[in-house]
Amino acid sequence: MTDLSIRPVNAVNWRPITALTLKRNQQEFIESNAVSILESFYDTGNCWRCFGLYQRDHAVGFIMIGAENKAEKYIWLDRFMIDSHYQGKGLGGRFLSLITAYIDEHFNVGEIVLSVMKENKAAKSFYERCGFSPAGLIDPENGEEIFTLSLEE
Repeated sequence: MTDLSIRPVNAVNWRPITALTLKRNQQEFIESNAVSILESFYDTGNCWRCFGLYQRDHAVGFIMIGAENKAEKYIWLDRFMIDSHYQGKGLGGRFLSLITAYIDEHFNVGEIVLSVMKENKAAKSFYERCGFSPAGLIDPENGEEIFTLSLEE
């Protein structure tokens, strides 16, 4: 049994999720969890879903997925973070595997899409190590580089 789990953000657990922090040099690369949760409530056209990432019963990270394109069969992994106190322990890769499996099981998509700021070399390297590939495209909404992961074999 794994000690990691993905749990929907709800009225009970949103406070510990919004209290998670990044290292100072990472904060410019991703919106806060609080802003992401608000976005999920008010940007209803994209059906964003927010999840806490847990090691045992401790919140250690956050993801937001949505903007599913049913015609082209892809979904966005729009936010993904591990709290600064839990980074460097291999949790990011383990959680990304769980997230990928969750998406594959709950959505009828063949591809996961995400975008990364050009300056965020660490994140780009991480996603490539985890099987994502640069799509050679730039997100016109924010100028970020797009990466994809195929779920089809």
